[in-house]
Amino acid sequence: MDDSLRDSQEDSQRGRLFQRVRVVGLLTLLSRILGLFRDAVMVASFGNGAIMDAFTVAFRVPNMARQIFGEGALSTAFLPVFIQDMEHKGKQAAFQTATAILAVTTIGLLAMVFIVEASLFGISIFVPMSYEAGLLLNLTAVLTPYLLLICVLAQACAVFHGMHIFGVPALFPVLLNALWIIGAWSLDHSVASAETRIYLIASGIVGIGIVQLGLCIPTLRQIGFRFEWNWAVGRDRVQVVFATMLPVLLGLSITQLNTLCDSLIAWSLTAPTDPTTARWLDSYPLTEGTAAAMYLGQRLYQFPIGVFGVALGTVIYPLLTAHAERGETGLFREDLARGLRMVIAIGIPASVGLVLIATPLTQLIFERGEFTAEDTINTAAMISAYALGAWAACGLLIIARAFYALGDRQTPLRIGLAAVGVNLVANLSLVWIFAGPGLALGTSITATFQVLLAGWLLIHRLEDFPWNSLGRTLLKTMFACAVMSAACLAAATLTPHLDIGSALITKLVGLLLPLTAGATAFLVIARLTGLPEPFDLLQKNDRNS
Repeated sequence: MDDSLRDSQEDSQRGRLFQRVRVVGLLTLLSRILGLFRDAVMVASFGNGAIMDAFTVAFRVPNMARQIFGEGALSTAFLPVFIQDMEHKGKQAAFQTATAILAVTTIGLLAMVFIVEASLFGISIFVPMSYEAGLLLNLTAVLTPYLLLICVLAQACAVFHGMHIFGVPALFPVLLNALWIIGAWSLDHSVASAETRIYLIASGIVGIGIVQLGLCIPTLRQIGFRFEWNWAVGRDRVQVVFATMLPVLLGLSITQLNTLCDSLIAWSLTAPTDPTTARWLDSYPLTEGTAAAMYLGQRLYQFPIGVFGVALGTVIYPLLTAHAERGETGLFREDLARGLRMVIAIGIPASVGLVLIATPLTQLIFERGEFTAEDTINTAAMISAYALGAWAACGLLIIARAFYALGDRQTPLRIGLAAVGVNLVANLSLVWIFAGPGLALGTSITATFQVLLAGWLLIHRLEDFPWNSLGRTLLKTMFACAVMSAACLAAATLTPHLDIGSALITKLVGLLLPLTAGATAFLVIARLTGLPEPFDLLQKNDRNS
């Protein structure tokens, strides 16, 4: 093939890549914004107390299953097999593989739901527990069926990705948040009992899962997918997918287990509100509301991760996999370096910016109803501690997929195992020093450890990696972040002197003034220093690296 033609095709492919990142990123942005409104409605209704603590921990069970079984390990293992069947054996073979995977996943998750529900029922009968523990157990029981629905939906969305359709699956979280907001707001105005409302909301989430799955299946058929049941053919492909999935599953389970353990540590180290409840510690480092503050902090620090990191990781993975299979080491290095430069130039400013605006952001979104000024202080501290590791979480998504594209699933697993120890030591040490934010800081430290170690191991496997380009991007980004921080802090000093009248408008201006000043300063410095990555996602055609 003529070199100029090949270069043109590669440029076009990368152009489509980042166009897809923009589409997924924008829809994810919409979903995250609705998610913030959803959380604002929830905390305004329930505050940061025992009910929200129990709900946020219970909701992590299906959410963690989705991230591990649905969007994580299973999709990572399934996509290469589905695409390979599509290209070499035809659509029917690919559809047979997808149908078999969906069937096995559904049956396995049904069994898991049954076991969890039976276990929770047994515990409720034979184990005496406090009000908080009973609330947590009951909400977990109500939400467990959502585990099945959301994981099957995530696997169906992987079929969309395999057919190079990214917009439709990105709409399903938007639907979830929109219906959740409507339901929670309606219940807040019609049901007096907070405990009754939280149970109805949990039940409603399961109902939304049924709606999502009911819309997904016919949509798949409309785009040409057909359910082709042939177990004799699909069995071998299922074995390949699940064999490939196992090390990825273990690695992702470690990451999600760390997150769940953080919430459980927060819940268990929180002083009980009932003075008659047995205390297993003389003094507790945490107060009521810490688990809910952690949840809200994670929601906000995951904003840049979901909008940018997940979108980039989702779309870049097939491209890196294709380069690795064709032996195109140079193009693999080039696209990996491009992704890492974008993580540096966008992820680091997002982390710094989130720290700078944590307090006005919390005030604007959450401080109303039962959510007090003290809750704002606690939640803003949690956001800041988590935000320090947001860039690392984005980078880890890219680096892990690069390892998987190279067929190496053991290295991320080993790094994840090491991270368990780092996370546990950091959490149990810092929680006694910084209370709740100490747990968030431990998460950031762990993510930084993982991305630096994984990046170092990956880059040293690739000869002639463009270190200089990463170094230049990092220096320019840090300089731009310093100017951004100064502008943001200078603008923030003006906000206490504002007297606009409306509390909501005052809060809005208090956020927008430093946010706008900081973002403008960063983009101006980026343009002056020749830092192109922040502008790449805004352009129709991507630059050549």
